[in-house]
Amino acid sequence: MFNALVNWRNWRLPVKLAAVLIVPVTIAVGSGVLQINSQIDRAESYAALQRLVKVRAALIPVIEGVQAERRIVAEGVGPELLSEQSKRTDDARAVLRDQIGKTSLSEVVTDRIYDVQNRMGDLTVLRDRSSNDIPAVIKIYTELTDSLLDVDEVMASEFGDAALLRTAMGLHHVVHVRDQVLYQQAVVLSGLTRGQLTNAEVRALVESNVKLGYIADEFAALATPEQLKFYGKNFSGPETEAQRTMLAAAVLHPTSDVPPTGPNRPKPLPIATQDWTKATGAVVTAMDSVVTGLQDDLRSTSDRLRDESSDAAGTASAILFASLILAGTIGFVVGRYLLRSLNALRRSALDVAWEKLPEMVATGRGSTEIERVPVDTTEEFGQVARAFDEVHQQAVKSVIEQAGMRANMRNIFVNLSRRSQSLVERQLKLMEELEKYEEDPDQLANLFKLDHLATRMRRNNENLMVLSGGDVARRFHKPIPLTDVLRAAAAEIEQYQRVMVHTAPNAEVVGYVASDLVRLLAELLDNATAFSPPHTQVSISASIEAGDIVQIDVVDQGIGIDPEALDGVNQRLEAAGEGVDVQVFREMGLFVVGRLAARHQIVVRLDAKQGQGTRAIVLVPAELAPRREESWESFRGETIERQQASWFQQTSPAAAPPPPPAPARQTPDSARGFLDAFQRGVQRGLPDHQESR
Repeated sequence: MFNALVNWRNWRLPVKLAAVLIVPVTIAVGSGVLQINSQIDRAESYAALQRLVKVRAALIPVIEGVQAERRIVAEGVGPELLSEQSKRTDDARAVLRDQIGKTSLSEVVTDRIYDVQNRMGDLTVLRDRSSNDIPAVIKIYTELTDSLLDVDEVMASEFGDAALLRTAMGLHHVVHVRDQVLYQQAVVLSGLTRGQLTNAEVRALVESNVKLGYIADEFAALATPEQLKFYGKNFSGPETEAQRTMLAAAVLHPTSDVPPTGPNRPKPLPIATQDWTKATGAVVTAMDSVVTGLQDDLRSTSDRLRDESSDAAGTASAILFASLILAGTIGFVVGRYLLRSLNALRRSALDVAWEKLPEMVATGRGSTEIERVPVDTTEEFGQVARAFDEVHQQAVKSVIEQAGMRANMRNIFVNLSRRSQSLVERQLKLMEELEKYEEDPDQLANLFKLDHLATRMRRNNENLMVLSGGDVARRFHKPIPLTDVLRAAAAEIEQYQRVMVHTAPNAEVVGYVASDLVRLLAELLDNATAFSPPHTQVSISASIEAGDIVQIDVVDQGIGIDPEALDGVNQRLEAAGEGVDVQVFREMGLFVVGRLAARHQIVVRLDAKQGQGTRAIVLVPAELAPRREESWESFRGETIERQQASWFQQTSPAAAPPPPPAPARQTPDSARGFLDAFQRGVQRGLPDHQESR
C-alpha cells in the first residue's frame, strides 16, 4: 500500500486530478459539516419541544376529566354519570402515561408528574364519598386540579424559545381561566342543590373572580395581538354577560352556614339551575375553542421552527454538495478530453475482442470493412487509435480466411462421409445376400461379425455427417414402436450380443425422430459395452413417467464414474447441444449424442456411483413418443406392412441392384437343417461364456 502511494506516476488519471482538488474540497467540507451539525442540533431541540407539546395535549384532557367529575359531584346528578365520567378520566390518564413514557422530560417535570399521579391514585376513594360531603369533595377536586395546572405551568416554562414560550404560557393562562370558570360553576351548582351558598363558598367565588381577572391580565401581557383578539372574541358575548350577572346575583344573595330547615327557610338563590348550567357551559365552550386554537398555534409554531432548522441544514448541505459538484466539474473539465479518448479506445478494443471477432469466428461471415475507433485527433491518442485500426483490419482478414478453411474442411468431411456411407450400404446389402444363402455355421458367424462391423462403420460415417453439420440419409417415414427402436439401437453396435432389451411400453416414436433416437441410443450402448467388463451385460429399458414422458435407461455394470468427472461429462453433453466446440478426440460419441438430443429437445444425463456402473437416462417428450392403443386390426395391419417394406429408406434412393435369382424350392428337411446351422453359427459368434438372448 505504501509503495503504491509513493509511486504516484502509476496512479490513474482521475486519481491524479482528485489529488489536486483534495485540499480546497476538504476545507469546504469541514466548514459545511460544522454548520450542518449546528442546524441539526437546533432541529433536534425543536423535535423535543414537539414531544413536550404532545404531553401537554395529553395532560389537558386529564384536567378536563377531573373538572367534569367535580361538576357532576357539585350538581348531584347521580353515581351513573360520575362512573361514566370516571372511566373517561382514567382513559385520559392512560393516554398521558403512554405519552410520558415516549418522551424524555426534565427532572422537575418528572417530579411534579410523579406527585400528581400519587394524588390521583386517591380518586377512587374520593368518588365513593362524593355524596357525603359535597363541599369537602369539591375542595379536594379543586386542589387536584391546581396540582395538574402547576404541572402544566412547569412544562410551559420548559419552552426555551421566545416564540414558543409566549404561546405556551398563554395556553396555560387560558386553561387556568377556564378552570376558574368551571370552579365557579361547581360552587354555584352546589349552592343551588342546597338552596343557598355558605359564607365560605361566597368568599371562594369572590377570590376566584379576582384570580380570573389577574390571570386574564397576565395572558393579555404575553399574548400576541392575534391571540388576544381571538381570546376577546370568544370570551365576550351574551353568554359571558349572563354568566357574570348570575354569578353576581349568587354572591349578593344572603348566605347562611346553617342548614335550611324549618318554616324560616331563606329564599332560594334567584338563579335557575338550567340557566346557570347553560350560561357557564357556553363560556366553557368558548374557552375550549381558545385552548384548541392556542394548542394548534403552539404545535404549528414548533413544527415551523423545526422545519426551518431542517431546511437550514438542508440548505447548508445543498451548498456543500454544490461546492463538491463545482470541484468535481472543474476536475471533469480538465480531464474530460483525456478520459474520453482513453475510454473510446478501451471500449472499441473490448468490443472487437469480446463481440465482433467472436461473432465472426462463430458465423464465419462478416465484412472486411471495419469500424474506426472514434478518436479523430492527430496527437498521441489519435495515433494509437489508428494503430489499433490496423490491428483490427488484420484480425478480420485472418478470421475470414480461417472461416473459409473451416467451411472447406466441413464440406470435405461431408463428401467423404457420403461416399463412404454409399460403399458401406452396398457392402451391407451384399452381406445380407451372403447370409441369406450361407449354410455353413462358421462362415455364417463370420458374416454376422462383418455385418455388425459394417453397421458400426455406417454409424461412424453418419456421426461424421452430424459433426459436420449435415443431415443423414437414413430416415424413418412412419411411426416406429418403441420396442423396435430399442432393438434397432442394439443391432447398431458391434457387441450386440451383450445387450439385453427389456419389453418397452406401448408407444410409437414419430418417424423423423426415430432414426436420430436409434443413433443416439446406439452411441450410449456402444459406450456402455466399451467401458464395462466383457462378461457383463448392458440392459436397455423404457418406461412412461409423469406427463407421458418416455424415459429410456441404459445401464452397464462397469466401474462407474466419480462425481467430479460425471459433472464434467454432463456439462459437455449440454455444451454439445448448444453448439459449443468441445474436445471430441475421446468423446466423439457423447458429442454426437448431445447434438442429436438438442435437435429434438431430448434430455440426456449420466448418473453413476463409484464401483456400481453407469446409467444413461434419456427423456423423450410425450409429443415425440405418444402412447399407442393396441388392437388386433392395427397389429395385423402393421405386420403386413412390415413384411412389405423396410424400416430404412433412402431420402434420395439410388438405383437398386437387380435382385438375385430365386433359389430352388427347398424341402422341409433342408430348411430345418438350414435353421439348425443358422442357430449354431449365431452361438459360435458369441463371446466365451455368453449365452444368446
